[in-house]
Amino acid sequence: MKVAVYDLYWSTYGGGEQVDAAIAECLARAGHSVTLLGPHPVDVEMMRRRLGRDLSGCDYRQVRDDDEASAASADVDLFINGTYLSTAVNRARWGMYYVHFPEVPATRRQRTTQMVAAAGYRMLAGRSQLPPALSGVRDGLARRRRDVRWVQSYTTVCANSGYTAQWVERLWPCAAEVLYPPVEPIVGRAVSERSGIVSVGRFFDRRFGHCKKQDVLLDAFCSIEADGADDIALSLVGGADGQSRDYVLGLRRAAVGHNIDVRVNVTRDEVIDRLSAAALFWHAGGIGEDSARHPDRFEHFGIAVVEAMSAGCVPMVFGAAGPAEIVRDGVDGIHWRTTDELTEATRSLLADPHRLEQMSIAARERARRYSIDEFDAALRAVVSRLS
Repeated sequence: MKVAVYDLYWSTYGGGEQVDAAIAECLARAGHSVTLLGPHPVDVEMMRRRLGRDLSGCDYRQVRDDDEASAASADVDLFINGTYLSTAVNRARWGMYYVHFPEVPATRRQRTTQMVAAAGYRMLAGRSQLPPALSGVRDGLARRRRDVRWVQSYTTVCANSGYTAQWVERLWPCAAEVLYPPVEPIVGRAVSERSGIVSVGRFFDRRFGHCKKQDVLLDAFCSIEADGADDIALSLVGGADGQSRDYVLGLRRAAVGHNIDVRVNVTRDEVIDRLSAAALFWHAGGIGEDSARHPDRFEHFGIAVVEAMSAGCVPMVFGAAGPAEIVRDGVDGIHWRTTDELTEATRSLLADPHRLEQMSIAARERARRYSIDEFDAALRAVVSRLS
């Protein structure tokens, strides 16, 4: 088939781009003719270095927005939209929308109004004839509903986790099939050679929404230090831009005098080194948030969690959303809900080398569930059902 994979943000090399590049690579390797759609030519060599994906077998066509992508979709057999918050209409024979997370209205009242309006409109729109009074009600509901009719142009919708799929089904008039992202494995050291704790995640100031809550982890680690554990260290690793400068500086000031290292915008090799050397992986995304009001502020999947597990780190994650699907509590990692639970579980694991080793082995095994081979097989199954 002629396939187009649309991503407006190829050059950011983020988690969404990692998935979209894997989709393109897998389908090109399967013999399909794949064209990458985006505003700028994809740097194949940088894509290989940053994300480990080989797109040398793909063509490129420039599209600068959803309208141009929609027009381009008419020239292919299968249009795959992986652009975050895109509303492009599919005009190909088949369409697949890969959802990283659907757009969420700002307030609970807005969400409730839109969902009620959508349900009422669907009920009234299904009637062939309506009296004038109900016609007015139908038109009023149509104005208040969230216009997601473009979703119906796609043959199938795939979500990056069960958590995301649940919100797709609540916000859009469709069901979503879970297609977990592929994660490149990391070969870590033996458990006996590991020490300390690492957390990997982008540094976002809380004012800008999806904060990874590194400040919460820093405070939790300081409480462990205060109890006399001066032989372990915490590494906070991630990228940051100018908007989050004050947040990062605050973390660095708070880390002074503690065995805490805040590493910003480091190379991929350093991230791998840190994951390879750590015994535990901490993740706090979602703590302190209301899932009913701000579901987008939780971790939608958790690529860094899987990377850490593949390296042999035992993950200790806030027990909600994507990470709670990945990590099986007490088997290959730990779920926690309060920082007291996190610190207590950390002390317990570090004091029990045998349990730590068993969970590390289980974590590596669990990470294989999210390999590129598993993703390739699942993606091919989706595409075969379309055609």
